[in-house]
Amino acid sequence: MAPTNTMTPHPDVEFADLKTPADDLQDKRGGLSVNRAFGPSPWAEQFSLLGNLAQVVILASIFVYAYGQLFYFSDAFTNTVSANIGVWFGVPVGGGKGAGGHSEMVRPMFFFLFCFLPMAVSIVLLEFLRHFNVRRISSRYVLNLARFLRLKPRVMGRVVSKSLGELLFLVFLVGGNIYVFQYFYRARVERMKTRTPDLDFSMYLQMIALTFGFVCVYNMAFLFLPATRNCVWMEFLNISYASGIKYHRWVGVITVVTAFLHCLGYYWAWIKAGTWVKEALPCFNCAVGKEGKDPWMNFFGLIALLSFLAIGFTSMPWVRRKMYNTFYSVHHLFILGTVFAVLHWNPILAWIFPSVMLYVICRALSSSNGFTPVAVREFTTISHDVVKVVLARSTSRAGDFKVGQFVYLNVPAISKLQWHAFTISSSPRASPDTPTILLKSLGDWTEELVQYSEDCNKNNVLPTIYMDGYYGGSLEMYDEYSTDVVAKLQQGASIRQKVFFIFTFRELSLLEEIHPLLMQIKELDPQELYFSLHFSLTRAPTNDQLDQAIDHGRLAGKPHASATRYDTSVSSKVPRPFAEPLRSRTGKLVMYSVVFSLTFLVWTVVKYGNKVQTNDSNLWPLQNFVEITLVIVVAMTGVYAFTFAESKRGKESAAAFGHLMTPGGIQPYASDAHTFRDLVTDYRVAVGQRPNMPELMCKVYSGHKQFAATHPGVGVPGNSTVGVFFSGPRALKHAMENAISDIGINNFDVHEEEFEL
Repeated sequence: MAPTNTMTPHPDVEFADLKTPADDLQDKRGGLSVNRAFGPSPWAEQFSLLGNLAQVVILASIFVYAYGQLFYFSDAFTNTVSANIGVWFGVPVGGGKGAGGHSEMVRPMFFFLFCFLPMAVSIVLLEFLRHFNVRRISSRYVLNLARFLRLKPRVMGRVVSKSLGELLFLVFLVGGNIYVFQYFYRARVERMKTRTPDLDFSMYLQMIALTFGFVCVYNMAFLFLPATRNCVWMEFLNISYASGIKYHRWVGVITVVTAFLHCLGYYWAWIKAGTWVKEALPCFNCAVGKEGKDPWMNFFGLIALLSFLAIGFTSMPWVRRKMYNTFYSVHHLFILGTVFAVLHWNPILAWIFPSVMLYVICRALSSSNGFTPVAVREFTTISHDVVKVVLARSTSRAGDFKVGQFVYLNVPAISKLQWHAFTISSSPRASPDTPTILLKSLGDWTEELVQYSEDCNKNNVLPTIYMDGYYGGSLEMYDEYSTDVVAKLQQGASIRQKVFFIFTFRELSLLEEIHPLLMQIKELDPQELYFSLHFSLTRAPTNDQLDQAIDHGRLAGKPHASATRYDTSVSSKVPRPFAEPLRSRTGKLVMYSVVFSLTFLVWTVVKYGNKVQTNDSNLWPLQNFVEITLVIVVAMTGVYAFTFAESKRGKESAAAFGHLMTPGGIQPYASDAHTFRDLVTDYRVAVGQRPNMPELMCKVYSGHKQFAATHPGVGVPGNSTVGVFFSGPRALKHAMENAISDIGINNFDVHEEEFEL
């Protein structure tokens, strides 16, 4: 495809008048100003020191939380800290349980100081940090450290699949388990020898089993954090939710294994002693608060273990991929497992309270998105079983989506319970009020979605869709470096960045979809001085497919249908533009503060106030059940109250979104390409092969060095290495990693997006 202007433009002149699509939308709609409402505040640059201080405090909070879990299993805690805390509650120095005062307050107070407070402080400071462009105020030493932790070293000729940061996390995870096990086991043996000098095999078995139980509790303190959507610490460290799920699996494996060994040791000892039935099965004709207490505790623990084992089995990769619906459904047993774990041993709640609270709050925010369907702008099967979904986003509330994030979609016509994750395909700069999702038919659910799209088109109705988002780390780091490409182009200044776009795909319809954008790039930079494009079509198309005409009308914004009503067979609710609940800085901060404080207060009153078993020791199971249930119910109720109040204040009419149309209506569009064959030729697409990553990465690195030589200003902080932003299947990722390792990993700064949850 030849550009419309055959003369080579002068970049500084041609780009000087370039306006970002967001600015055009701002001019047309007047009141949009999404980035202004949600981006860095004008005063932030003058108080960058406060931003750096907030970062230091959050990092310290993460350290205190992690260190606190280990410090609990130390002589310093046992001999010093616990005694000092005990004095606050009237426990005599050197005393223990039964020595007077309230020794039961020592453990919860410790975890309040070392776990609850650090998390609460982090939540407050993270909302404060949203006023800053964090990357620009961060020390270059911190940025270099972050880049170093993302490196993947080569060992014995092979690139390690884990980054240095992930290896460090694994060392902490495994090392922490080993430390907790050895400390608790040694302390337990010494204590038991003071009571019974001659320990037999069964006693050692039970001590090992008890030790594994405490190791399991230690792991549970971290289990919920990486699985929390928009977890405060993951968001601060810019760890994507998909990566968090990977770390959640690591912690989950160790948690399930230690829970199983905890149970196995006791069962082995009981079977050996011939008391298995008495110890493991509940006693229905015994007093639950006396001789029946231990059997019931053990039975509750067994139910919790069975729940975790079921989750662990269905989480195996081959089960998760082949039977995702089973995996998803069984995973809800975590609620049952957590409740029965607390019924088994109540103090577990002190360990997991902060992480469970954060998880419940985020899930409540997430589930509130399922109350109202989202307005749909376009729902079309473009070709090759690829469905394009364009949704409407509210512009009246603060917040927007970012490049690299994903959303969950629910289509009640297919299943009212299934939510599936899909990466957002559009940029908020080009379409801030209309996120676009491209879905490929690969499984049962997506196959039914293709059929549903055809049915909607046939019946001339709009689909009923629910959306939940936005999740995952942002891949917009390129916009936070010291050189802002768009700003330089607007101001006519010299450009210090070059972009290599490597795109591999199987469906020609995807190339058709980005064709209008590629046309604009080619017209602005026909010599590819600043934008170098490389395409690979891995599946060779047939002649009929190549000769298929390009749908210029759809690309220009012409709707395929004129539907004016939604599919009411599954829901009668009026769809509205999607508005992420409590996205404003103040609203979310107030919600977190109120819900955290209220839930903690209610739990404290129920636990240490008038316990239900005060006058009847047989009611201890009810007491434990009420405590864990209230933590969940009060937190969810508080979140729903805030989201309900916000929705009442910010209700919008959906009338303007009742028509099926593409963002912005009909767009100016002209192309010399008429068939897919023209596209393949114009963009020099390599057909029937995967990209040659070693060759391409060498070309990228050579181009980087040449560009740096001709543009001396390129060596500014944040631009001295080749920034690589990757999203793709595992095989392609390994090819890229090997190619980068051959050249030298220190020459690249790689940002990866996990391709699957």
